[in-house]
Amino acid sequence: MAAESNFTIDELARAADTTVRSVRVYHERGLLPSPEVRGRIGYYGSDHLDRLQTISRLLGRGMKLNGIRELLEAWDRGDGLADVLGVSNQDSTESPVAAVAEPDETTYPELPEYAKRAIATSDDPLETYRVTNPRCCDLATRLSDSGLPVPDTFHLVERLKTDCNRIADQFATELFYRLAGQTYEQSARTPKDRARLETDLAIARLIVTRAASELIDEAFAKHFELPTTPQPSE
Repeated sequence: MAAESNFTIDELARAADTTVRSVRVYHERGLLPSPEVRGRIGYYGSDHLDRLQTISRLLGRGMKLNGIRELLEAWDRGDGLADVLGVSNQDSTESPVAAVAEPDETTYPELPEYAKRAIATSDDPLETYRVTNPRCCDLATRLSDSGLPVPDTFHLVERLKTDCNRIADQFATELFYRLAGQTYEQSARTPKDRARLETDLAIARLIVTRAASELIDEAFAKHFELPTTPQPSE
């Protein structure tokens, strides 16, 4: 803590809009560095205040003290965000960013023709998703804004689409048969039965899509959760 230390613990707690007890708990839990001791009084600086305000913001977003401590320790070590989140490749000596920025042909298969044309001819190639896949357009735009080159952005989104298509190909027949087709197959197949089939298929598609969306959300959540621990009571 290089900043000049001028706050007593009471003054620091008031400035951070917290309590002296909380400051002591954060220090005991390893979230807050020790003060500079002059005589018998500990003095805190602006860096301590910034750290306290950061802790308060993270607590307000639902993080717990153990998770906040690990996050702050990682930041203090200079770890990248991938290391903090625990998603870095432990077997690789290269950074995750370098691995993504320099894909090889085995990682990224050939792009579909519409993507190639968009990259070659459009001033804003990602707009090609706007009409047919607006959510993909949102994702692609965010990826591009993060610094990912446009061709690599297309590759990443197309890989996601390919895997989603693979899931649908694997499960659609059985799910839709059980939810709709089986009843129609056993019917007299009259126009009325046909109309019911169309209704049952529409309902089945809605149910399956919602279930798949929930499962994908749960799967992604496992990769973005930080470890947590209970917040101290005031």
